[in-house]
Amino acid sequence: MSAPLLWLVFPLGVAGLLLLASNTRSASRWGAGVALLLALLAWQVPIGQPVPLVGDWGFRLAPQMRVLGRQLVLTDAMRPLLVWFFLGVAVWLGGAWAARMEPSFVGLALGVSTVLLMALAVRPFLYAALLVETAALLAVPLLSPPGSRAGNGLLRFLTFQTLGMLFILLTGWMLVGTETSLPGSALALRAGVLLGVGFALLLGVFPFHSWMPMLTAEIHPYASAFVLTAVTTVIGAFGLGFLERYTWLRQSPLTYQWLVALGVVMVALGGLLAAFQRHAGRVLGYGVLVEVGLGLWAVGLGSAEGVTLFFALWPARVVLFALWALGLSGLGRRRGGLRYRELAGVGREYPWLTAAAVVPPLALAGTPWAAGFSARWALWQAGLTSWPLLLGMLVGTIGLAAAAARLLGALVVGEQAVPWRAREAADERLWVWVLMAVTLGLGLFPKSVWQHAQAILAWLPHLSR
Repeated sequence: MSAPLLWLVFPLGVAGLLLLASNTRSASRWGAGVALLLALLAWQVPIGQPVPLVGDWGFRLAPQMRVLGRQLVLTDAMRPLLVWFFLGVAVWLGGAWAARMEPSFVGLALGVSTVLLMALAVRPFLYAALLVETAALLAVPLLSPPGSRAGNGLLRFLTFQTLGMLFILLTGWMLVGTETSLPGSALALRAGVLLGVGFALLLGVFPFHSWMPMLTAEIHPYASAFVLTAVTTVIGAFGLGFLERYTWLRQSPLTYQWLVALGVVMVALGGLLAAFQRHAGRVLGYGVLVEVGLGLWAVGLGSAEGVTLFFALWPARVVLFALWALGLSGLGRRRGGLRYRELAGVGREYPWLTAAAVVPPLALAGTPWAAGFSARWALWQAGLTSWPLLLGMLVGTIGLAAAAARLLGALVVGEQAVPWRAREAADERLWVWVLMAVTLGLGLFPKSVWQHAQAILAWLPHLSR
């Protein structure tokens, strides 16, 4: 038996079976249960080492598997990453019923997640770009269910993902045999520019960011937030693979200068634009933009601590965006839209969903004792060394806080006074409470998150030095 068979092929098969489900509640339970089981196995079962069962009986998970002439490789060093990955998938699948998603969402979401994980496991390395494109295509029925019209946001998402894949593949063709050195500064410049443009298209980096708020405004917030969170997270890890693989890229100061500059611009731009929106879905999209910027900023520190910060942002990202999307899903379903004028006063009837929609942007802005605060505080301390970094940090923070305040005002202030009462369904309320508790727990106990993030660095030995 091999590790790719257990953590890649098996969940892909389960995803196919879940597509046949006719009930979202049962599909959500089965999908989340399988994801939790895979996370538990990744935590407890070593890869490439004998695992005793009873007496002389036991088994060993081989780290690789050959499929269509290509290899899927999951080493023992990837187990901490697998734990977090499948825990995150379980969070999103578990909340699908509370968000009142279609039954097909669970199977499609598990399938998209598994294909993205394959992108980190495939060898040769550059085939990952094709798998990311495959995941984007699989996300189409998730983002645009049969019978609905594809909006401009979805079309731009597919266009930018396809163009980004082409740039990555072209760069890989240019860089064959240049892992340790790259002769000629002209070739290095061309390769660096093509690689940067490719990842900018894939991640929605400024100025290719317009599709993010469009996607979250046009499409169900839970589906769009899941796709954006999954795609940007895995592509970020894929980008770290390039730094790990190519010595000349890893040792170039220009690489980290550009990462920091783009990261700060995205934090400032995302926060600033979020503050002036009149659509709660677009605010969610700009929140993703800020989070991507923080990840770029962390990697741009050019140290093992920076890469650790990049991974330490993952748990908070998953929980906060799942909570945010759940809140907007419930509120938008009650009022038929997410424009502020449509949501006026709804917060008085649904206070827990209101909290779910307002707390995440405040946490992303750096509210103390909220999920991800310690990682953001470390980035802010790094920003104190330069006034442009400090300015970008302040603009992004104030912008997100202002966006949360404006949304709260729109939700609780209406033309007619509505008495305060909690009308959420029991499952909505329960899931909001669970995610709120996790948000608080991640903020109060950041040490465990940091230790796990450091364990993931074993997967990237050159970046951990």
